[in-house]
This record gives sequence, structure tokens and C-alpha cells, in this order.
Amino acid sequence: MYKTVIVPVNCNKCDYEYLLSVNQESAKVWNHCVELDKDFHEQNGRYMRMSELQKAVKGYGFLHAKGVYHVYRKYLFSRTSMFNSIKAKHENSNKVKLPYRQKKFFNTGWDYQSVQIDHEKGLVKLARKDTKDDNGKRKRQGQVVCHVKTIPQNIAEIELLYRNGLKLAIKYKEPDIQTVIQSDNVAAIDLGEIHSITSVDNDGNAIIITGRKMRSIKRLRDKEQAHIRSKMSKCTKGSRQYKKYNHALYSIKYKADKQILDAVHKTTKFYLDFCLQNNISKVYYGDLDGCTRNTHGRANKLIGQKLNEWNYGRIMLQLHNKLERYGIELVKVGEFYTSKKCPVCGALNTPKGREYSCDCGYHQHRDIVGAINILNDNAGTSISEYTNKKYLRIA
Repeated sequence: MYKTVIVPVNCNKCDYEYLLSVNQESAKVWNHCVELDKDFHEQNGRYMRMSELQKAVKGYGFLHAKGVYHVYRKYLFSRTSMFNSIKAKHENSNKVKLPYRQKKFFNTGWDYQSVQIDHEKGLVKLARKDTKDDNGKRKRQGQVVCHVKTIPQNIAEIELLYRNGLKLAIKYKEPDIQTVIQSDNVAAIDLGEIHSITSVDNDGNAIIITGRKMRSIKRLRDKEQAHIRSKMSKCTKGSRQYKKYNHALYSIKYKADKQILDAVHKTTKFYLDFCLQNNISKVYYGDLDGCTRNTHGRANKLIGQKLNEWNYGRIMLQLHNKLERYGIELVKVGEFYTSKKCPVCGALNTPKGREYSCDCGYHQHRDIVGAINILNDNAGTSISEYTNKKYLRIA
């Protein structure tokens, strides 16, 4: 299993200036690939093969060999994705185009062969392209030395990217987990915008992981961005002050995205611990694509904003990455009327507030009712109450 850790670039001034320019060189290689493939197709009626493109861009520009390989491999992957989309006849496959845009910047990559790691000193050394002196002799360039606090083992690739400053995305291989859960215990998840995850298993164990921390991060971000945009509206577009405000907007967004990603990781880690503690082998969750997409005209401004900012997809992606390592199966199911149906008598009631009440006398937390109904509808159980409950909030 491959994982990626992103760390800031910490090196001397000379190396930092070199890294600032190297992504421009990668963009030139990308643009060269686009032009070569386009011209080749016009002359021969087909696109270039990998060997032909590799030969055409070999030694191009001032980028090291592995950096050139990284760029044209990305180009070929993008082109292959286009062909696969057309072949599969996806919904928007008729709009898919061959890569054609000219880029100013493109991420530069180094594979494990062009990187030297010193774990004791915490150093990551990146290769540079050799140059030639006035006599045409090869002149070897020194490596770019970056200081990294924690360097993972089994590094496969390092990519240079810009996210409010230069960052190194270190891709490494992590050993597979040998422990695979094998049991008959099944759980169901009710995903929510207020409570991110609410789950119940066969044995009646319930957990509620609140998402109020993520909501507060988004609220602060929206308020700060609205304040900046009100000032931008009074400036001339393209002016120096306008660009400063635009940079401030990007900084606010970048900071909030990091905080939200941290909250998502903590939320999903809490649920992973819940699954391991109760030996859960399968998890059902509701399909929310219908309610989170195309909200314009179906919801008012306030509800629409909450649905559009809901991190439903990111939470499920992280859950999938974490649970599959232990063999826990995630199954997407329909959740029609699961929040309204009474688990005891089956009557439909619209919950008010955070509590669900039925005329038959049944009372329960509305999110737990949703999780119970998803479990009963798909796992063949008939539970209506939980035996114990955990309420967790991330720090």
C-alpha cells in the first residue's frame, strides 16, 4: 500500500531558488510533449507510442533525466485516461479532449533512483542535471539538499509541488497489515453534516462522532473570505492591492483545507478503532450522491451552502483507505426513508431537532435511528435499541 506525506521544503537559498525554477522546466517538457504528439498525429494519423515519445524528449531542456521521465509518463497517463473514458462511454466522454493546454508550471518528480536519503541526519538529496563546461566536458552538479524531520522508509517517489510555498510530496510503500478481521459482526453508518459518523453494529454498540469542529472551521473560513471579498470589490481588478487580497484568500483557503483534512483523518481514525474493538467485518453506508449534488433550486441558500461544503466524499475516501487494510468491506446502499421510519412499528415520522419520536412511544436519537434502519434493511437484523453508546468529538 502506498501512502504520501507532504512536508515543507527546508534548504539553503541557492537550492530553493533552483527548485522555484525547476517546475517551469517541467512545464516546458509537458508543452513539448503536447506539441510533438499533435504534430505526429497530423502527419501519421496516430499518436506517438511511449518509446517514440521517450526518444523525442530525451535530454530536452535543463531538467534531469528522471524529471523528464516523470513528465512524459504523466502525459501518457492523461492520454490513456482519455481513451479509456471514450471507450467506456461515460456520461461526459464526448467532452473529453487530448491534453492540449500550455502550462506555465508542472510538478517535478524524482524516483527512488534519483534520490539519496540520510535517515540519521534527516536529509533528502535530490538529483540535478549535469552541465557542460566551455570545453564540452561534463560538469557534475551538486545535489539539492533538503532537511526533513521525519523521513519514511521505502520511498518510491518524491514530487515537488507548490501549496502556499514549496512542498515535497514523499510517496512511500507501507507494509500490508497482516491482521484481517473475520467475524459475523456487521455495522451500518448514518452520515451527517452535524454528526459526521453515527454507527450501530449487530451487538447494539453505537458510536456518534461529531463534525462540529469541521463546521466551525468552515464558518470561520467563510466569514474571513467574505470580509476579504468585500474589500476586493472596491479595488480595480488586476491592481496591486487586488492581488494582495487574492493571495490572502488563497492563504485562508489553504489553512482551512489543512485543518479540515486533519479533522477528517481524526474522525475516520476514531471509527477505525471502533471497528477493530468490536470485530466488525462489513460496514453499510447510505448513498448520499442524490442529496449532495445539483442542490441549486432544490434547497434554500443556507441548506445549499451546508450541503455543498459537506465533506461526505472525503470522509468516505479516508474510511475506505483505512478499513480496507484490515479487510473490512464497505458497501454503499440506498437510504430512502431511513431517517423517518420507526424501527419498531415501521411508521414514517419527520424528526424535529435531534430526537426522533413515534406515536408508538419509541424515542431515540435521530442519527442512531438512521443507522439502525440501514442495518436492519441490509443485514437482516431487527434491532431497535443500542446497548452502549460512545459520543466522541475531535480535539
